[in-house]
Amino acid sequence: MAELKQTFSVAQPRQKVWAAFQDIEKVAGCLPGASLTEPPSGDMVKGQMTVKLGPVKANFAGQAEIESDEANYTGTIKGTGIDRNQGSRAKGDVRYVLEETDGGRSTRVVVSVDYTLSGALAQFSRGGIVEAVASKLTEDFAANLEAELAEGTQMDAVAHDAGGSSEAPPGTPVQARRGASELNAFGLLGAIIKGWFRNLLGRK
Repeated sequence: MAELKQTFSVAQPRQKVWAAFQDIEKVAGCLPGASLTEPPSGDMVKGQMTVKLGPVKANFAGQAEIESDEANYTGTIKGTGIDRNQGSRAKGDVRYVLEETDGGRSTRVVVSVDYTLSGALAQFSRGGIVEAVASKLTEDFAANLEAELAEGTQMDAVAHDAGGSSEAPPGTPVQARRGASELNAFGLLGAIIKGWFRNLLGRK
């Protein structure tokens, strides 16, 4: 398995970020290209992930098993997916840990991923493409999660002043509130190709 690591920070207390991570619908709504195909059932969740790399569009459908350790603010996600159009398979083990920063006012999220990509799309596991896509996903996810939690804080404050509830209407999917869409990584390919040429010219 190949391995990659990502780190990002959220300007919210660790307990609040942890609570958001336990809401799989909220997590999916903050991750561009991700959506649930069925309601979560216990520790199992079924969904799909769509990523567009220039003219190539991958749509992985699969399932994942989720485990959480609240005492240590850590969790694991073990998932598999199949893109039937491209004849590719993906398997990954995700481990994350939440660390308090800024005197408990902010949270650092450290994510480690062991993954295997096979089939027609295995070529993207070389040359830094997977790492670039992962960085873009992490960046967008962090921004969306930050916005989601900040919005929730504002709604809580307004509801408290009005004596009402800050909950969204029943049945409203997180994706509809956050406006998540597929991840279009076309620009990343250009940056990677430029990097290849820079390295090539540098060696010469």
